[in-house]
Amino acid sequence: MPLSLYICLLAFVVCYVLGRQSLVRGLVATLAIGYAYGITKANLPDTASNFMFDAGVLGLYASQLFRPMTLAMRNRVQALRTWMEFLIFWALIVFLFPAQDLIIRIVGLRTGIFYLPFLLIGARLIPEERYKLGLWLAVLNLVALGFGGAEFFLGVTQFFPRNQMTKIIYLSKDVLGANSLYRIPSTFANAHSYGGTMVITIPFMADALLQKVKKHWHSHLLILGLAASVFGVLLSATRVNFVAMVILIMVLTFSIKSRIGYAFGWIVILITIGLFAAGEARLQRVLELQNTEYVKERVTGSVNMNFFELAAQYPFGNGLGGGGTNIPYFLQGRLRNPLGMENEYARIMLEQGIFGLLLWVAFIVWLVTRYKGNVFDPWRQGRRLAWYACIMNFGIGLIGIGMFASVPQTCMLLMTAGWVATGHYQPHKERAGSPVLEKRNQLVADPAKG
Repeated sequence: MPLSLYICLLAFVVCYVLGRQSLVRGLVATLAIGYAYGITKANLPDTASNFMFDAGVLGLYASQLFRPMTLAMRNRVQALRTWMEFLIFWALIVFLFPAQDLIIRIVGLRTGIFYLPFLLIGARLIPEERYKLGLWLAVLNLVALGFGGAEFFLGVTQFFPRNQMTKIIYLSKDVLGANSLYRIPSTFANAHSYGGTMVITIPFMADALLQKVKKHWHSHLLILGLAASVFGVLLSATRVNFVAMVILIMVLTFSIKSRIGYAFGWIVILITIGLFAAGEARLQRVLELQNTEYVKERVTGSVNMNFFELAAQYPFGNGLGGGGTNIPYFLQGRLRNPLGMENEYARIMLEQGIFGLLLWVAFIVWLVTRYKGNVFDPWRQGRRLAWYACIMNFGIGLIGIGMFASVPQTCMLLMTAGWVATGHYQPHKERAGSPVLEKRNQLVADPAKG
């Protein structure tokens, strides 16, 4: 039995055991596997290694399957659950149509429904759990930056051998034009997954940083984690993620304007990073955004009339998995009539038909209209940042593909969407000095006790 299969079994067991202990521990274990997914499967290039992260996700799901929910929590997630059930139901209906090989349709379920329960996981996270998750994400981002820095100085080839698993990495040799260098993937499957994950973790770390009650070293860890996110996006040399990161940083900076110490420290870090990037040409691929003609061509190539032509030709789709889903290389030969556009919404339309696309668009519109600020919510600034992150990620889907197949970015995006959709946390009749409130304050002050 290959080593990668043992790793899959281990991933399932670890995520299940830790998930039974607490939701945050299970999530951290699952995300850690996602962070290591790219570099692991690159060095263990066999069939089972493609499903290492999926095994961890299944372990997390199994650990939460029979966890009870309070009546208040059920009421909070009811509307979100209804949307999730609609999306899953339609994908299963499409799965029954044999437009593609059965194996291809099964793999297509990965982007169609497999990660959708992360919507409910994100909705169920209470503020104290998000706080602890933010701390762990800072640690994971620092580890990822360590690998990214090593690849920057030693070379990507020292960590990722050339094989079918690393094809995208070795095709992404477009930094510095004529003196081309590779984009940095860190431990991820490709540079876009690295940059995208760094961006989507910002709201969780910022949410924790903006809380008043926390240990001093927590602030240092979270600031370092945010700095690692910024450096990670620059190392990945992915332009859309750079734009998303800049917008989130602007929102975050305005959010902490009344906290002079935080604002000053954050500005100093940004200036330091900016000076470093200005002196290193390899980190300046994002400057191509100044070329308006290039940007126009890039957007036009993703959003064009071919979309409507394909919609007219395939109103019911080309079968689940037949629209550009991340099909492993060893299954490419099973695809019938392979089609694709560099547009996530075109992929959804090609796999689930026009109705499936309209269903997803309706869900996204519903999601972005759910945000309402609440001055009495101490976590409102983090949720506001999460709202912006969701809008930008769903917008990026118009000019790229992989929004629902990026490991572990997709899971983080859906968790963020679940957080945005369910509003702020309202404890039940907690008075100053009550045992419930005191316990919650202790958890915020020292998450390790939880």
